[in-house]
Amino acid sequence: MAHTNTSSLFARTFTDHPATEGETWFGHFRVAMGFSRQLIGAGLAAGVHAVLPNFHKSTASQRIHALHHCLESGDRAGVNRLHVASPCSDTQQLAS
Repeated sequence: MAHTNTSSLFARTFTDHPATEGETWFGHFRVAMGFSRQLIGAGLAAGVHAVLPNFHKSTASQRIHALHHCLESGDRAGVNRLHVASPCSDTQQLAS
């Protein structure tokens, strides 16, 4: 009996939160890793800017604003688009 409760708790650890976002574990993993990749990129750009102020003057802040907008607008998949400083398509429209 304890084994069933333990395995159920273990399974819920991986599925409860993704389910609240309407995602599978793998879908949530992709979105969370996309956020991680974007934030690491923003951090690296900020580090370069700290050493070389003429480089990446607004890269980190633009990336963070774009990620915030993606979260607020519900465009969670937008963070996984590659090679875009503002990953959320709605952010591109707001900026213009």
